[in-house]
Amino acid sequence: MKTMTVTQAARNFSDLVNRVQYQGISVELVKSKRVVAVISPATQKPTMKVKDLPNFFASLPSLGKDSEEFIKDIEDIAKNMPKVIDEWE
Repeated sequence: MKTMTVTQAARNFSDLVNRVQYQGISVELVKSKRVVAVISPATQKPTMKVKDLPNFFASLPSLGKDSEEFIKDIEDIAKNMPKVIDEWE
């Protein structure tokens, strides 16, 4: 965690807020050699990376027979829908 004095924070407040928001850093504010406050992002950045998605999806519960029936229902609906005529062709 980064540290800066309250005076530095006051003089560079806009830059400090931008760094906290866009870089996701947290900053301890020091006054009289004591940490008096911490400025941090309002929400945490997601911790999951794209490469972790396959494992995440594999860990989710399976819908089993429900998913098979759902897929069949969607396929039946698609087969029975009237053909859409594109008037622009």
